[in-house]
This record gives sequence, structure tokens and C-alpha cells, in this order.
Amino acid sequence: MSGPEISTLIHVIVAFFIAGTLLFQWRAVHPVLSSSDGDDQIREQIRGRWRPMVHVGATILVVTGLYQLMAVGMPKADFQDTLEASGPAYHMLFGIKFLLAIGALFIAGAMVGRSGLMVKIRQSASKWLSLGIVLVIAVIAISRYLAQMPSA
Repeated sequence: MSGPEISTLIHVIVAFFIAGTLLFQWRAVHPVLSSSDGDDQIREQIRGRWRPMVHVGATILVVTGLYQLMAVGMPKADFQDTLEASGPAYHMLFGIKFLLAIGALFIAGAMVGRSGLMVKIRQSASKWLSLGIVLVIAVIAISRYLAQMPSA
């Protein structure tokens, strides 16, 4: 396996791991803990255990994503320029994907964070987790489109 293939594998595994936990929180954890009183301790224990995973996962995603852009994306974008093909440009789609992914990672981080600034986000977790899922779906759709773009 080449460097870009290994990077892609790591990137996809970590991305699905974090996206899966957003979905699990949205449909399983949050509704159960919101329906009963006195579950603040459980919520804090979950956040405490999950916090390092989100932070390490976000770092891995950014690093492997930027490597993917340099190793795979730049040659694809250069090849696309030589074709003068109509349609959305690689860099534009990557930029949109990157911003959406940062939004999803922000929501994941806010759900596990300790900052007092994120309390309002955690209090309306259902709404924010729903938005996070929509962002993840958009990132996956754009990723598939980018992966299918022709390369040299």
C-alpha cells in the first residue's frame, strides 16, 4: 500500500468512528439521558471518557485530510485544469467539504467539551447533533464526488 492509500484508510476509519458516535449520541445517548433527572453524573462520565477520542480523532482527520489534499487532491486538480472540464472545481469542493467537516468536528468537540461557552450547545444537544449528522452526510457525499473525479 502506498502512503496516500494508508492515509485514506486511516482517515476513513477515524471519520466513520467520529461520525458514528455523533449518530449514536443523537439517537441513543441524548434521548435516554434527557428523559431522566439526575443523569448529569452519567453525562459527565461519558464526556470525560469520550473527550480524548474526539480530540485525537479530530487531529488525525485534519492531518490526514491535508496530506490527502497534497498527495491526491493537488494532482487531481492539476489534471482537471488540463482537461478544462466544466463542472465544479476540485479546490472549491474540497474547501466546502473542509468547512463542513470543521463544523461537524466543532459540534463533536462541543458535546464533550468542558468550556462554559459550550453549555448552551450541550443544552440543545438534539438540535446540534442533528445538524452534525447533516454536515457529516454532506461531507460524505462531497468526498465520494471528489474521489470519482478523474486523475492523471
